[in-house]
Amino acid sequence: MDEKTRIQRAEEKALERLDYILDYYSAPDFVEIVGRVGGDTVTYRVYNDGHMYER
Repeated sequence: MDEKTRIQRAEEKALERLDYILDYYSAPDFVEIVGRVGGDTVTYRVYNDGHMYER
């Protein structure tokens, strides 16, 4: 899977829980996404295998 597709899938998965995305960082095995939900800033890591964890 190419980089653009991997980031797009991670953003779609994170938007299930976020109001909107502020920033993202792509690492080899995960995409870290910073976003806002209910006035709070949260960070999620979406791993290549589909798991998502809050940091």
